[in-house]
Amino acid sequence: MLTAVVGVSLGPMRTFASDHLDGIDRVLDLFKRSLPRLTKNETSFRTAVQLSLEQRALALAGQLKEPSFRRGYRIQILAHAMEPFKTQLPQDIYLQLHKALSVVYGIESYIVLKDIWGETSKQVETTVLWMAKALVEAAQIEAFARINSQPGKVKRTQSLKGKT
Repeated sequence: MLTAVVGVSLGPMRTFASDHLDGIDRVLDLFKRSLPRLTKNETSFRTAVQLSLEQRALALAGQLKEPSFRRGYRIQILAHAMEPFKTQLPQDIYLQLHKALSVVYGIESYIVLKDIWGETSKQVETTVLWMAKALVEAAQIEAFARINSQPGKVKRTQSLKGKT
């Protein structure tokens, strides 16, 4: 039943489509559209995390007697938003960015920022957007530095944001 509830709660996020061509704009568009939905369905997503943690503990103790509740929609959701970066970033940097954004994109940020920091939902959204933007910019800077440090390569003089 929880799988169905989470699936419905994720709804539009799982079918995200953006008109933005630029990677950072697409990623921020996804986050801006998703964060209010995470806030609205916070209880369902927290329940999914709780179940996932309980089942992991049972599995580690060799006591899990049922199929595990699987999470992981965010990998595919983020992959679509990150499509422009596939050709702009070296594969290893792209993968690191994908993993880093998957830590920020989800209910876990709400848990830390609300429960530990005491932030409101609006403050969580502001902080999460800041983190997502910072991660994308860090990946772009790293890729830019790598490209410019290779001997014999033509040096780029502008940022990777849609320019060469």
